[in-house]
Order: sequence, then structure tokens, then C-alpha cells
Amino acid sequence: MATKYGFSDVREQLVEDLGGAYPTRWEDFKVGRVLGEDVFGLPRPHPNAVLNLFLEQNIRFALPFAAYRATLDGFPSLASNEPDAVLPRLTLAFIIHGIERIRHAMVQVSHSIVYNGNLRVCPQRACILNVGINPIERRMEVLKKVFSVMVEKSNDDILAPLSLGDLVCVHCTKLLEGSHLQCREQFVWGALPSLLGTVKAGKVFD
Repeated sequence: MATKYGFSDVREQLVEDLGGAYPTRWEDFKVGRVLGEDVFGLPRPHPNAVLNLFLEQNIRFALPFAAYRATLDGFPSLASNEPDAVLPRLTLAFIIHGIERIRHAMVQVSHSIVYNGNLRVCPQRACILNVGINPIERRMEVLKKVFSVMVEKSNDDILAPLSLGDLVCVHCTKLLEGSHLQCREQFVWGALPSLLGTVKAGKVFD
């Protein structure tokens, strides 16, 4: 309405208020208290409807995070045909392609972290990965479980913290969580803009 009736000052303030909920920097994401469509209050809009609004209004800075938010409830929600929640076909295709590419890369990174890192030689005596106490078969079984948790995280909320429970010792948990955090910060966050390719004039182009 602010755009339609030419209330530029009101529009600028509204767009500015969206900055905290649709961050463009990892540092802002980490401290964000209200993220995504939650900033609109109740009734909470469908994330697709918010993405459509941003495309229509050419609010480009918010598009990558809005696209990411649209993936959180899974494909049925992303491909919803409910009123106001239908995404343009090209937009939907870009998001599906982009998120699958990011998730595939995360699985590869997780494999490298678990199997090519230093977890197999944990020095902590109480750790199941200690090479001097537990046989290799038992250690590999634990590594397999750790990898499964990381893969599941890659297929879920890829920006959320990793939680391994008590699968490994505190020392190994810190190593894994630190590596996963670094990957989310440097790779995943950097890759989010590619979810929509290049956005111009409300249309999506490769």
C-alpha cells in the first residue's frame, strides 16, 4: 500500500525494519531474535507469500534468506498451491536446485569432517574413539552414527547448530561442532544468494 500510494518514507521504514528478520550477514543471523516471517506477527504468513511479496516489491537484500526460510517446512510447503503461496515456476526451480546443491555439498563436507579429520585418534581416555582402548569396528560404528546425524542436519535446517548428544566425548563434540559451524558460516551462508540466481525486476534469471 505504501508503494501503491507513494508513501516513500513509510515504505523505506518498513523495508528497514525487515533488515533484522532477513539478515544478510552471518553475524546478524546469529543474534537475530525474530527471524523470517515471524516479524509480521499473527497470523503468521506463509513463507512463500513473503517471498512473493519481496519479489513483487523488489526487496532484493531479503530474497536469499526468504528463499531459505521457504525451504524449512519441506517440499510440500515449498510447492504449495494455496492462495498467495504459489511460487512462480522459475523461482521454485531455482530454489529446489540451489538448496539441493548446498545440501549435497554439506554431505560431502560432513564426510570429510568425520572420516578425514582427527576424530579417529581422540586422546581422551574415556572417549569411544580412543585408539588405545576400543576396537576399530566399534569406533567406525560411532563415526557412522555421527555422520548420519550430520547428514540429517544437512537435509533439515542447514543453518541450525549441530547437536550430537553423547555420541562422542566433549573433546570430539567441540571439534565437530566447530567444524560444522565454520562450514555453515563460510560456505552455506555464502551460498544462500545463489538460491534465486540473479533477481531483477521481480523476475529470476540464471
